[in-house]
Amino acid sequence: METEARQLRSWERDLRYRVRVLKRHVRGRRLDELNRVGESIKKTGLQAGAQAATVNRMLAILRRIARLTDMPWRVAMLPGERQRHVYLSEAEVRRLAAKARPIVRDFIWFAALTGMRRGEILSLRSDSVVDGAARLSTSKSGRARAVPLPPAALRIAKRRLPWALTTSNLNKLFREAREAAGMKHVRLHDLRHTYASWLVQAGESLATVRDLLGHSSLQVTSRYAHLDLEHLRRAVARLPDIGTKSMKTARRR
Repeated sequence: METEARQLRSWERDLRYRVRVLKRHVRGRRLDELNRVGESIKKTGLQAGAQAATVNRMLAILRRIARLTDMPWRVAMLPGERQRHVYLSEAEVRRLAAKARPIVRDFIWFAALTGMRRGEILSLRSDSVVDGAARLSTSKSGRARAVPLPPAALRIAKRRLPWALTTSNLNKLFREAREAAGMKHVRLHDLRHTYASWLVQAGESLATVRDLLGHSSLQVTSRYAHLDLEHLRRAVARLPDIGTKSMKTARRR
């Protein structure tokens, strides 16, 4: 936690808090007792009425520790964690952007066209764009990555970087825009999911989406798999159509 965890954007706020809570459960325990620690966390969390997602964030830290130490650990995450599936169409993004102030309008389009997180976008500087790609030195996963910018996003970057926005001001102005557009259910992070959905529906593989979003594994990206149904149907349609002929042959026999 004192080494690689410090590379994560969530360290100062979310992760540091979770570590403090976790210490109550691990104090005096050995590494080979991680299973028991996990069960203790689940039991305590459920008794306190915590959401499955909250408990699973604690368990994820233990899982990471187990991987770092090569310890076998098989405690399953709590079921029932609900994922948010809000994907906007191009028309909906246009409607939302049209109700925003100019700088936030550009931010909305930049987020939808790059899939970058709010903090990642705000951290960009004019020299962050090299060879048509936004270079991120750190991200939520703790790894550096480059995000290619489509022409429209590149034009916005040249005009806006660095962004003259604070997190609180951006959030306030975004709420105003979504209310004016009659889209109160939309969150800023939904633009990242929208980016992924557009890629999948355009026929890009989940591996490509994983790399562009900076996910740590395909398991994280698999939430978008259901959007690729039409692509899968087209693939299945290419299989030989032998059903009718086979049935006739079977009846003759």
